[in-house]
Amino acid sequence: MKDAEKETKRLLRRLGADGTYLGFLFTAYGVAKVMEEPELLTHISKGLYVDLAAHFHVSTGSAERNIRTIRQLIWRRAEPELLREVFPGSPEKEPANAEFIRAIVEYLRREPERE
Repeated sequence: MKDAEKETKRLLRRLGADGTYLGFLFTAYGVAKVMEEPELLTHISKGLYVDLAAHFHVSTGSAERNIRTIRQLIWRRAEPELLREVFPGSPEKEPANAEFIRAIVEYLRREPERE
């Protein structure tokens, strides 16, 4: 899981986010958990957010808000070309948290194919 967190952090930095936001750590950990247990995204409020809340000792609402903050930050800062690469389809429309995390997971799983 540490490798997935490390790769996620690297990608988040490329997208314009940095470690000064709690959501940075929440997103990195969340992506790594979803890579291990994809079913956590099925019902994100009762799956991933509960896991994040327990891990970081916060409420599920805080977990959701911290990821949302990073997602919004990325949508303002990221280069459009990289956004299209990571979030294919409609990068003009900001995704929901579950779609955001799912797209990052899929991108990281595809990444070795590009090397």
